[in-house]
Amino acid sequence: MSLSTIREQIKTILASVEGIGVIHDYHRLALDWHKILNLFQDENGRINVCMFSRERMEKRLVTGCEGPKERGHIFLFLCIMGLSDTEGTGILFDDLLTRIEEKFEEYDTLNGTCMTITPYWGTMSGKTGMQIDLIEERMFGSVLCHYAELRLCALERHTV
Repeated sequence: MSLSTIREQIKTILASVEGIGVIHDYHRLALDWHKILNLFQDENGRINVCMFSRERMEKRLVTGCEGPKERGHIFLFLCIMGLSDTEGTGILFDDLLTRIEEKFEEYDTLNGTCMTITPYWGTMSGKTGMQIDLIEERMFGSVLCHYAELRLCALERHTV
């Protein structure tokens, strides 16, 4: 188990979500909004992106054990989709978030790269799988977009 293999599996699982758009395994930033908007566009030229990165890491020593520490890698996902009232993108975006959340229900160990995505300790204790923490509208450059923040904790036993 390692952070890089966990990240790789998250990206692989996201790629299997219908309508996911562009996936970046780190949060993309640039001073030029045009560059950012280009990085966010899917193959149809619509802003449709999901980016994720590790937001924090928590660790603990398992009580009564002298073995390896457990680490909880908490990932922050940012999903952004261009808003079009006439196309009903509010419903499309909400459905996409549901598909992302449901997809991770199928991968409790992220294909064997972590112990579980249902941590039993830490700040996400008792939360199972992908969490949708925020849904709202935001401006990106001059484009009004749907925006969501999701979180996932991948718990691993660190042996080094």
